[in-house]
Amino acid sequence: MHKIAITHCSEANFLDRFRVDLAGCMHRVTILSPFLSQNRAISYYPVLHSLLLRRVVVDVYARPKNEQPETLREHYEGVARTLKRIGVRFHVRPGMHEKVGIIDSAILWHGSLNILSHNDTKESMLRFESPDLVREILEDIGITVSYQVDPEHLVASHKGDSGLIDRAEQVRTCPRCKGTMHFFSNAGLWICNNSPRCPGILPLDSSPPTDRGNEENKKPPRELELRCPLCGAFMEIKREVFTRAECASKDCGFSLDHRLSASLDRILRRRA
Repeated sequence: MHKIAITHCSEANFLDRFRVDLAGCMHRVTILSPFLSQNRAISYYPVLHSLLLRRVVVDVYARPKNEQPETLREHYEGVARTLKRIGVRFHVRPGMHEKVGIIDSAILWHGSLNILSHNDTKESMLRFESPDLVREILEDIGITVSYQVDPEHLVASHKGDSGLIDRAEQVRTCPRCKGTMHFFSNAGLWICNNSPRCPGILPLDSSPPTDRGNEENKKPPRELELRCPLCGAFMEIKREVFTRAECASKDCGFSLDHRLSASLDRILRRRA
């Protein structure tokens, strides 16, 4: 069993809850928000400025201006300029889709809500308390954060703009035809180079099964000491085409993003 605290926040209560976490930050904040809006960013300027005065390192990643919705382009440069003026380290990340907030490498916010542009939407965010999960997600999206003894020497570097670590040196063999496979980052899948003639696929960071097609070899779902934020039932991990952490209750249907699920699965396998 693996203990991880998880909380669900809707657009209505996310802002206040996230600002509480920001206010308590001691060393570093990392925010990935593809889109920027003046009306929403202004809600964060005071707390970010106070953090920077305390020598907390703040990194913000966003898409470039030409990838912003037309309604947001007019104020994009003003928002970016203000963030830089108060001391935020602003990074342009073309094509990004991750919506992530990380506090002190201990608290992870992950979901479908753009932190610096959300407004009157049905989007939501999940809050996790797990340094292990933070490390897994940072590695998966290609951002390295290194902590030194002195917070002034904290270092972060961005590995490219693809949104995933370069897996070119990794090799996967198709479980169907034994040919080579190609990794498609947008889908998070390894797909056989002989596709569509060959239907072979593998999920992100998964090794080919030794006896594909033998249903008796499928492992049962692994229960997590992680309760569903919607109904309170325990969640479990299932490894199929995608690794999926989902609520064990058949009446709920809640599940985590496949990247989060894969990260949880890797943590469990390391600790097994």
